[in-house]
Amino acid sequence: MDFTKAHGTANDFVVLADPEDRLDVPAHLVRALCDRRRGIGADGVIRIGAVADPADGDVFMDYRNADGSIVEMCGNGVRVTAKHAVDRGLARPREDGTVVVATRSGPKPVRIVARHPDGTVAEVEVDMGPPVLTPTEVPFDLAATAGTAAAGTAGAAPAGDRLVHQVDVDGHHLDVSVVSMGNPHAVTLVDDVAAAPVTTLGPQVETHAAFPAKTNVEFAQVVARDHVRLRVWERGVGETAACGTGACATVVALQRLGQVDREVAVELPGGTLRVRWHPGESVMMTGPAVEVGHGTIDDAWLRDAQAGLLETAP
Repeated sequence: MDFTKAHGTANDFVVLADPEDRLDVPAHLVRALCDRRRGIGADGVIRIGAVADPADGDVFMDYRNADGSIVEMCGNGVRVTAKHAVDRGLARPREDGTVVVATRSGPKPVRIVARHPDGTVAEVEVDMGPPVLTPTEVPFDLAATAGTAAAGTAGAAPAGDRLVHQVDVDGHHLDVSVVSMGNPHAVTLVDDVAAAPVTTLGPQVETHAAFPAKTNVEFAQVVARDHVRLRVWERGVGETAACGTGACATVVALQRLGQVDREVAVELPGGTLRVRWHPGESVMMTGPAVEVGHGTIDDAWLRDAQAGLLETAP
């Protein structure tokens, strides 16, 4: 089995091209591939498959987190998928200049913004679609929260209309804004992102009863109206160097709270993404897509991994 190692702002992936949809990628194989000591190492696996109806997209991004769980959407993964497909001729830009990546949360048009001197894709802009702001559709269970609005928000508003909700975590109330970008997010403001309790509160919020499908958790520091620093605890992975959907969800949440403008540079540990949003429109995300190298997985290792015989890190 051939693979490509790639990343989008250091959110890294093992990419498996499967244009004929022949590969079976069970959870134990994903965990083995993503193991950073015994496998290739990655935050997740992208299988690039075929699309039955061209109206649905040019290629399908079958994305799985490092723990083997199937995921609806991955913003950095979409950029990597589009680059891989265009560079290898699996997809060609349409008349409007976009390549459409089919995902479990719908088609995502991708426009090439910059190329390397050799013609390969360097940076793309993704139409991430409009955010989902209705709590029950995130999904977010209002009945499992503390039941009161956070200070400074419309406390008299019905629970489903509030911009901020409180969840009980680690003995105190945590204020979160809930947004779906095809996958669930809980965004919380912090004074200093470097000191944020990402690895302690992150996993507790991820598995909180208020999030029946679990959630990604964003810790955001507003530096200026056009600049946010962000760290993300990703559902099924842990803290990652970047999260594309998390950056988008954060800009949406902060703009609704009056904290940022329409266009924001989101600074993550792995690099910076540019996010643009105006209520009623799609969220637009621009960032790099990088391929590190290519290789072939050893046949014996692959047989054991596919059979679930390999020990993997927790």
